[in-house]
Amino acid sequence: MLDPSGAVVSAATVTAKNLDTGFTRTSISSATGRYDFFSLPLGTYEVRAGKAGFSEEIRTAISLVVGQDAVVDLHLRVGAASEQVTVTGNAASVNASTQDISGLVGERQIKDLPLNGRSYDLLLTLNPGVVNFTSQKTGGIGVSNSTTGNNFSVSGNRPQQNIFLLNGVEFTGAAENNMQPGGSSQQLLGIDGVREFNLLRDSYDATYGKHPGGQVVIVTQSGTNGFHGSAFEFLPNNALDAPNFF
Repeated sequence: MLDPSGAVVSAATVTAKNLDTGFTRTSISSATGRYDFFSLPLGTYEVRAGKAGFSEEIRTAISLVVGQDAVVDLHLRVGAASEQVTVTGNAASVNASTQDISGLVGERQIKDLPLNGRSYDLLLTLNPGVVNFTSQKTGGIGVSNSTTGNNFSVSGNRPQQNIFLLNGVEFTGAAENNMQPGGSSQQLLGIDGVREFNLLRDSYDATYGKHPGGQVVIVTQSGTNGFHGSAFEFLPNNALDAPNFF
């Protein structure tokens, strides 16, 4: 956080507000002008910064996605405390970590893209280097080479080497070697229950580990201050499938 001369502004009060839920969190800038908010829920945020002798700065429409470590620089101008400087629009935030967010599949893609089934994990193949070979899996239910869910290879790794994190908690299947989770219908989670997910592959940092394959970071849909819902009709009839090459 800087003033017009480029000097750091310490002891300024910074508030981040989630525009969907009204959730707020407050931080104080340090002697180096730095402020931090840890583990913020994803969503669209408004950030306010103020200090005596400076006009308040407001940054709106800051979109925070799953797995992102964003940096938002603020500049306080000398002025009365009652004055406000509002910056609208989704200001470009800097991803300061080595964490890869290129595998993000957002809410609009999950809700709008057509799927042969309502399991969100079918959208993993939107990312390069991901192969769905569910039809090739072998073994009966309950043996070590089986899973009731879909199978995906990420960057050439076996499905057993993927790990799923649901709201930060490890989410595994019922097979002996903890393969990819799924229910008896081969559905993982319905698309109405997932807000967005991020597939980390190849370049994720030491924050993630245990398995060398894909790290699938899932965030479930949460409530907001507005009323919303959805309705659908699901007809899983193979008469609607395209014929194979035979």
